[in-house]
Amino acid sequence: MAAVAKGPDRADARSGLAGRGRSEGARARSTSARPVARGGPGAYFRQLALLADGLVLVAAFPLAYLVKTRLLPADLTPLYSPEVYVAPAAMVAMATLFVLERRGAHTAAATRSLGVITGTVVLSVAIALVFGATLLYAFKLSYVSRLFLALYGASSALLLIGVHLSLRPLIARARETGVSAPRVLLVGDDAEAAHLAAVLEEESPFGIAVVDRLSVEALRRATVRADASGAEFPALDELLAREAIDEVAVATSDLRTPDLSRLVAACDREGVHLHVAVAALGAGLERATLERMADVPMLSINPQVHSAWARALKRALDFVLAPILLVLAAPLWIAIAVAIKLDSPGPVFFRQERIGLNKRRFGMLKFRTMDEGAEEKRPEMDALNEADGPIFKLRRDPRVTRVGRVLRRFDLDELPQLLNVLAGQMTLVGPRPMLPSEIVDFASWQRKRFSMHPGITGLWQVSHTLGDPFLTGLQADLDYIDRWSLRLDLAIVLRTLLAVLRDREAH
Repeated sequence: MAAVAKGPDRADARSGLAGRGRSEGARARSTSARPVARGGPGAYFRQLALLADGLVLVAAFPLAYLVKTRLLPADLTPLYSPEVYVAPAAMVAMATLFVLERRGAHTAAATRSLGVITGTVVLSVAIALVFGATLLYAFKLSYVSRLFLALYGASSALLLIGVHLSLRPLIARARETGVSAPRVLLVGDDAEAAHLAAVLEEESPFGIAVVDRLSVEALRRATVRADASGAEFPALDELLAREAIDEVAVATSDLRTPDLSRLVAACDREGVHLHVAVAALGAGLERATLERMADVPMLSINPQVHSAWARALKRALDFVLAPILLVLAAPLWIAIAVAIKLDSPGPVFFRQERIGLNKRRFGMLKFRTMDEGAEEKRPEMDALNEADGPIFKLRRDPRVTRVGRVLRRFDLDELPQLLNVLAGQMTLVGPRPMLPSEIVDFASWQRKRFSMHPGITGLWQVSHTLGDPFLTGLQADLDYIDRWSLRLDLAIVLRTLLAVLRDREAH
């Protein structure tokens, strides 16, 4: 059971942060075929895959134009300049993406079979072409070549099928290893939980990993009045504190309304997605999206009120910008590596275990800035700590090397974390990556900070200085999660650059 973090402001901070998320998320949406909000490393695979489809549809335009102008007889139909066909092709492209999404083109079932992939893509493009031709006829756009539109549809279908087929082995490999599978805790009896697990498995391209199953009796056992940490289901709270869990799925109709309310609150505090079978509901739930997984109607509660497309774009920017920055900084990496080796004995890189998305542990990389064996000397220096809470910081740490002081002053020691971004363990902007020792006394409401990937820079890093209360930094991370947007990320990047230019000491 997690304990409450030490500090005089903990009660006020917890109540304030809890209240902030409620007002922002009190809206319910209901559709019959929206993609289900998932947790874990592959949470936004569907959106990223559709973005890739969009790029393919853009590439199909010049291909179709080339075929029409270079490979087919000129007397078939006259063809004007490419600008004339941009709008009709864009209509077909958007309609194709819409149909692909509605037909679940990126679910597990749709990515396993060559026949299913081909059928889904061809049918989606055909429906889009009929839609486009209908608009051309309705608005009497006779100058637009129907042959070109057909060529564009054929090019789009061929490229989409090729891309979807190329993803098959990657998805199959990820499914076998389970590296991107959401980790799910099931609540319900054996038969109910097994059926729901099968539905979740089929819906997710990467499958699922069932962490554990809690029966209703086990969930209710030893239920107590909420203590200072907010725990009301001890068995559930212990699992959420101990295990890396992305989603909790409720398959039973035996839960009472108070049980469901406590369950929603527990998952909300932790930043964990909750799926509840409609049959289990006795009351309305905030931030609920009515979904359908196969034959099971579900309500999905996302702990953050974020656009899935915006979050997918954030991940796409990570994977685009990180390699660009790596290439641009390559000469600097070489110079830093040489300087480190000449300055002191030991490796160039320092690897340290940190806590990532939903408490996954990973090895965070930095350029080594301390003498070799500095970690073993840390306990001897606890009395000199200048930071509040469980964090250890010294303005003039005697273990830091000469080169290390320069690297830290300009945050250059953080550059290797671009490799963590490429590995999907971190993001460019996000909550501060924390050490396992720093989260031992976290309360459940504080663990919500792990519902987003940790970042190379973040609101904590740019707003928290050495000596500030630990809880103010923690609140900055939670505030970032509640208020996240791409605009906020851009503002944090600009503040980070200004801090580096001002020669600010890293904290």
